[in-house]
Amino acid sequence: MLKTLLCLSLLVLYGNCKYNSFKSGEFKDASEKITSQKLYVPDPPDHKKLVAMARYVLHNCNWASIATISTLPAIEGFPFSNVKSIVDGSLANSTGIPYFYMSPLDFTARDLSKDIRSTVLVSLEETRFCEFKKYDPEDPRCTRLMLSGLMKKVKENTPEYTFAKAALFERHPDMANFPPDHNWFVAKMKIAQIAMVDWFGGAKYVPVKDYLAYNYTGMEMMHKFDL
Repeated sequence: MLKTLLCLSLLVLYGNCKYNSFKSGEFKDASEKITSQKLYVPDPPDHKKLVAMARYVLHNCNWASIATISTLPAIEGFPFSNVKSIVDGSLANSTGIPYFYMSPLDFTARDLSKDIRSTVLVSLEETRFCEFKKYDPEDPRCTRLMLSGLMKKVKENTPEYTFAKAALFERHPDMANFPPDHNWFVAKMKIAQIAMVDWFGGAKYVPVKDYLAYNYTGMEMMHKFDL
């Protein structure tokens, strides 16, 4: 059983498993190497630096919960939440703007075709920083960022479309294998409000202008992907 568990761990980390070649006593060395792997990207900014924290959290998350106004007959007009893969630019070029790859067949795209208002939520929990610190996902120190605004399609054959699609495929390479007959398109949010819980004392509101103007390098993601 120990060999099997160790093998599975090695497969996850290195893509191969050669436990049969381990000699007595070598399991400990391999186990220590596995458990010493960094669980999260470099620490986030100081919680008092609201703009920096907001940009950090969005850029370092791979997926978001996106809330829309439902068009499903049984719950028409209700809030409805879905999970979507997200980027805010390439690994090395953060823009702060949430970009998505959507199909008209999906719940979210159907809702947005009727009402383009939405809210996107991302959490520092995704980076495993909170897990490492033993913070519950609802702990205020486990920062959660809520972006509300209007969702729109990015026009094809524009520099922004090329950039956003390349960024999505870079972070989410499986997108290249999505069914081609699903009429995929790139969407982005025009942000109207930024709310964030990142410490005790209640929600804070980040000025959209300051958020978008902030010069964020995105080096954490380069580090995470070993680039």
